[in-house]
Amino acid sequence: MFRGVHNLSVDTKGRVKMPTRHQTQIDEICSGKMVLSIHPEDECLLLYPLKDWQILEEKISALPSLNIHTKRLKRKLIGHATDCELDKAARILIPSTLKHYAHIDKKIIMSGQGHNFELWDENTWHKQFDNLDTLSKQTQIPIEIAQLSL
Repeated sequence: MFRGVHNLSVDTKGRVKMPTRHQTQIDEICSGKMVLSIHPEDECLLLYPLKDWQILEEKISALPSLNIHTKRLKRKLIGHATDCELDKAARILIPSTLKHYAHIDKKIIMSGQGHNFELWDENTWHKQFDNLDTLSKQTQIPIEIAQLSL
């Protein structure tokens, strides 16, 4: 499971180094083979170990293809998916099209989400974090979350 929030830098070639604490786990899970795509709802990127991505891709592919929401999800998530592999320095290359989508420049936030990571431009991360707090105060807490014991 990937946990934690990491402040990282993107080098001049568009590469970002995987946090040290996740490098061994990624090597064990997928030998450094990963998939990077855009988030279908947020202005961030999603980074999955290849085997977890393949499971997600199969689930999406099984959805009804004529459904407009399925089309949107496929076009965004699968259509922008890029295979990437950690290099010897434990870096991944973020393609320019994906950097543009997520407004990524030099500073990013990598947030562990369990089976995957979100990659955010640092400024966008802080804005969305504040927006989530505001929005959550305006809506009712779902029963599944209300019953969760922390």
